[in-house]
Amino acid sequence: MSTPNPPRKLLDGVKVLDFTQYLAGPAATRLLTEFGADVVKIERTPDGDLGRKIHFVAPGISAFFLAACAGKKSVAVEFRDPAGRALVEQLVRDSDVVIENFSPGVMAKYGFDYESLKAINPRLIMCSISGFGQQGPYANFTSFDIIAQAQSGVMAMTGDPDGPPQYVGNYFGDPNAGVHAAFAVAAALYHRALHGEGQYIDLSQLEALVYLDYINLPLNMMSEGRLKPTRFGGDFFNICPYGTYRARNGYLVLAVMEHQWAPLVRAMGRPDLETDERYATQAARCARRPEVRALVEAWLQSLASDEAALAILGEARVPAAPILEIEQVPGHPQHAAREVFQTLPHPELGTTPVARSPFRLSTAGNSIPFRAPYLGEHNEEILRGRLGYSEAQIAELYARGAIVRDPKLPALRAAGKVTVG
Repeated sequence: MSTPNPPRKLLDGVKVLDFTQYLAGPAATRLLTEFGADVVKIERTPDGDLGRKIHFVAPGISAFFLAACAGKKSVAVEFRDPAGRALVEQLVRDSDVVIENFSPGVMAKYGFDYESLKAINPRLIMCSISGFGQQGPYANFTSFDIIAQAQSGVMAMTGDPDGPPQYVGNYFGDPNAGVHAAFAVAAALYHRALHGEGQYIDLSQLEALVYLDYINLPLNMMSEGRLKPTRFGGDFFNICPYGTYRARNGYLVLAVMEHQWAPLVRAMGRPDLETDERYATQAARCARRPEVRALVEAWLQSLASDEAALAILGEARVPAAPILEIEQVPGHPQHAAREVFQTLPHPELGTTPVARSPFRLSTAGNSIPFRAPYLGEHNEEILRGRLGYSEAQIAELYARGAIVRDPKLPALRAAGKVTVG
């Protein structure tokens, strides 16, 4: 029986040049790889993406990089060498999209700003991701994820009311900016298909986080400052009960909207609380949060186990869940059912499980095409196959330092663990 052809991906045939590093930019191009784009990662010599240098899972191998850069091909180029610049310009001429997340002005320093690249390829779509955008008084300030969280209001709303603002326990602003960038690129590709016009996209990490706030900023601004949301810790500030509650064995979260109070108190065996004027409305419950917390936690802790509580709440259709530790997340049965984690073979680690993007498409494929690359792993493949360089020309580029590669690659290739494209 013949194996059916894999479904075509939505961005098959789209060529992307990726000048990104760390996470905001790489998150954008990682997403594009799953939709089928051919992403060539242009890495500056001598060390490439600085994300290779953090969060090691083994000596010299970054788990962070393996997750953020799966599905991309690496070409490591010395931009300051004329031959390296010529190589990049040739790739621009053959590409649909360029994405970069250097500080404003860095691409222009190398002659790779939008106006210069547009002169090479008028249909080019270019996206620049930066902390604050390309203009404004903060445009040239250095930014990382925590900087954007601090200045977007995210940290101000995270933590206990009587404690300091807290950093969200994950890089949050970076991949959010990346997802916004990927969407903008897809929209620009659609526009180009209709009108033949290229596009420059200026995307601010800070603005992407501000955009996500549909609660605190609107409440404050639309009330002209009368409403001032503050940190609320384990209790949401205007919904109750909604937050983290101590149960028999650990902590659970509950999200009880107005219409779910009656099902909750019935499940608790306290139907009298449904009409008790102290708790019958959302406003009344919020005014008595400590009392509501005491009632809910006393009931949770009276049960035989957290699982028993979750079963009762589930039967009553009251939203509740356990708080999973990181090591518990991959084994979540919902993740298994939807094949969230894709296992990619790795020459040194054996396998690298990486979370797929959350899109499930009815007729198009959506998977990570291959593992993250070694530095310069695809130099030969891209130069020979896409640009038509001869072996002698490639050898000359290596000799002058215009391109480099990971020193481990020759041995891995000799052992058959990495193939030459």
